[in-house]
Amino acid sequence: MSTHVSATALEETPHETETTQITISDELRCRALSVMNDRSIDPRWRNIIRYALEIKDPWLGDIVRRAEAGEEIIDSLDFTLEPQNEVRSRR
Repeated sequence: MSTHVSATALEETPHETETTQITISDELRCRALSVMNDRSIDPRWRNIIRYALEIKDPWLGDIVRRAEAGEEIIDSLDFTLEPQNEVRSRR
């Protein structure tokens, strides 16, 4: 006994996983390391920056800027919707 199927099997394609490569500029990495080593900056900021650098967080620039400005940690929870990719020179 034969089976007749009018539907054709769809060719399976592998699922594509979306990966986003975040690259951190050398300048931002240096600024982050400088903040992490600056003992005058709140240790909580230094830990946040250390972790953000480790995971290549797209918010790293904002976090470093806020830490350098001496903002309180509690005030830093109001981030904009998009990270700022500004390049500033340190004086």
